[in-house]
Amino acid sequence: MPEVIKEVPPIWTTGWTDILNTGTWRSAVPVHKKRPAPCHKACPVEGEIPVWTQLVKAEKYQEAWLALAANNPFPAVTGRVCHHPCEGSCNRGEYDGAVAINALEHYVGDLALQEGWSLPKPEKEREQRVLVIGAGPAGLSCAYRLRLEGYQVTVFEEKPEAGGVLRYGIPQYRLPKAVLAGEIKRLQELGISIETGRRFESYELEQYEQEYDAVFLAIGAGKAKSLPQFPSDKRVLNGLEFLARANQNDTIALGQQVVVVGGGSVAMDVARTARRLGSYVTVLALEDGEHLPAQTDEVTGALEEGIAITGGAMVQEVQSSERGLGLACVKVNLDPEAPPGVLKPVVVPGSEFSLIADQVILAIGQDPETDVWNHLLPVKQTLFQIKPDFSTDRPGVFAGGDDASAERYVSSAIGQGKMAARSIARYLTGGSGSVDEEIVSLEEPVPFKDINTFYFPSQSRDYKGTTAAEQRVRDFSEVKTGFSSDQALAQAERCFSCGSCIECDNCFYFCPDMAVVKDATLEEHYRILDQYCKGCGSCVEECPRGAVVLKEESR
Repeated sequence: MPEVIKEVPPIWTTGWTDILNTGTWRSAVPVHKKRPAPCHKACPVEGEIPVWTQLVKAEKYQEAWLALAANNPFPAVTGRVCHHPCEGSCNRGEYDGAVAINALEHYVGDLALQEGWSLPKPEKEREQRVLVIGAGPAGLSCAYRLRLEGYQVTVFEEKPEAGGVLRYGIPQYRLPKAVLAGEIKRLQELGISIETGRRFESYELEQYEQEYDAVFLAIGAGKAKSLPQFPSDKRVLNGLEFLARANQNDTIALGQQVVVVGGGSVAMDVARTARRLGSYVTVLALEDGEHLPAQTDEVTGALEEGIAITGGAMVQEVQSSERGLGLACVKVNLDPEAPPGVLKPVVVPGSEFSLIADQVILAIGQDPETDVWNHLLPVKQTLFQIKPDFSTDRPGVFAGGDDASAERYVSSAIGQGKMAARSIARYLTGGSGSVDEEIVSLEEPVPFKDINTFYFPSQSRDYKGTTAAEQRVRDFSEVKTGFSSDQALAQAERCFSCGSCIECDNCFYFCPDMAVVKDATLEEHYRILDQYCKGCGSCVEECPRGAVVLKEESR
């Protein structure tokens, strides 16, 4: 057999590199892949933030809203009240400020309401019926996801209107009720039946287990905590009751001096509501001012509105008189050796002080009313005991939201409702899963070091507008103003789109061996020619978004 001699070009050549197969020199090969963005990993509803942000950037607003609503049916709500952990994880935060994801969500959610966009109908109808107890964020989220799958969903809500904490707990100045009503209406238009004024008693569970194929308990946390030093007195209210009455435009005579006990988000909502009703307000919190559990912008807003916040303090004794309630207070430090989640105040000697209040409002937390369920379901420390898939010990009965978690965030409740629906669908299909089931990536999110910032000019973050304090305390008009279209586009432009290829072609143009080929038939749109790639990593270095990685070759 004659010997085949392959012509080797000179070192300096204008010929094609395919004369030599250089791929055998490498120890690693580049791989195009979709990697999880840190914002996605931090999002309680598993939102595909880089996806819908890029759609906003392309001015495909309805597509952006549909991508948002695929994981969260309430973008106009969460765009206002979410604690936005996504922004705390945003890679751009290490460069020139996190992307204003929450404000973008607010913008897209409001645009959908203005334009009257509808959610997609289920692709097929199923005969199986699911009962959801509670029309709060967890219950409605679960109902929504199941309805998208075609299940027949009924929601029982004991209050006159649906929404739970969104309607009865969050003040109008943070969440206008018209916004909430618009997003709930869309769910009803999908075919979700919401029966309001329908109280569910625990003894009815066995009956409804026979009538429905699955039950989801989302009763929330509606039982306010109390303190023993406060007497039973009409001048002592609990925060949940106060906010519910204020949200229903009840006439509430508070008097001139109001003391709010508590340091969380509910306490700030109570204090700022009382301020709008004409009272001077002092907040007493066990935590010091730098460690209040309320969100920073809520604390800032309260201070701007003239509310006095005294951190590291507690009420020791209450004296009732015609002048009002005399509060004997003392400064405290929190014991650092206390168990996690337990506040153990240590009195500072000689730090006593006193206050006179016309009204005291306790906002020190709330629990779900699970005690009546003890004979049916396991309960521990007032929470339903659930498995990782949100199921209980009773087959077909699931639970989630504030009755099964101590997180107490709206977006967390929405996310739990979504994940519970995924498990319910799996249960109803005999464990085979459903078309709605996502695969949660265990891969670590794209780190900042994998972002090539050369391709991202510095551009400052923008913020929502805020009404002046002296104006906003006059009524319950919304405090925050949303983005304009120009602001939204500019902010979407800032998104790194971490881990998502947007076909910029850098890998194609910068490959010194022309080993990267564009291929529109592939999901990743690029193909690596193994025989030419020498694993130099140029494509990885020049990828702006960390969507190309080097994978070690197996020998």
